[in-house]
Amino acid sequence: MSSSFTHQTSTSKHTTTANRNHSSSSSFNILPLLLVMTFLLAGLVSVIRADECQLTPVIHVLQYPGCIPKPIPSFACTGKCTSYVQVSGSKLWQTERSCMCCQESGEREATVSLLCPKAAPGEPKLRRVVTRAPVDCMCRPCTALEESAVMPQEIARFLDDGSFPFKL
Repeated sequence: MSSSFTHQTSTSKHTTTANRNHSSSSSFNILPLLLVMTFLLAGLVSVIRADECQLTPVIHVLQYPGCIPKPIPSFACTGKCTSYVQVSGSKLWQTERSCMCCQESGEREATVSLLCPKAAPGEPKLRRVVTRAPVDCMCRPCTALEESAVMPQEIARFLDDGSFPFKL
């Protein structure tokens, strides 16, 4: 009976060792797959976060008092651009900013005539209106903010409770 018991124990140990070897080898097989999936997802995220600023067809309605409104085909810049604010890695208490906005790059001008049957006396019944539309669109820096106008939350909290150690 004792030899049978010993045999079972050694078989059990063998099975456990085999299972460990199998699970560690399968984790090595999964590791490259996980790495590939991570890189694919990172690429997908960078595509999603890419700038999406584009020229979009729109209809503008030109209006002037006493004139008949006139819808005209035109273009507008629509979309989104990458912007961020992060704590500076080299300068304490400072932030690095990059604010990009979807804006026109170049304009075209057109003159449109509006019929004005209800024009005031002495004003023309035909009024020429100059309109502008973007030629193309791109992400460009937004209007710059003055650094003194932006206060980090940490400093604002110190000022509120009076515990800020320095004078601003």
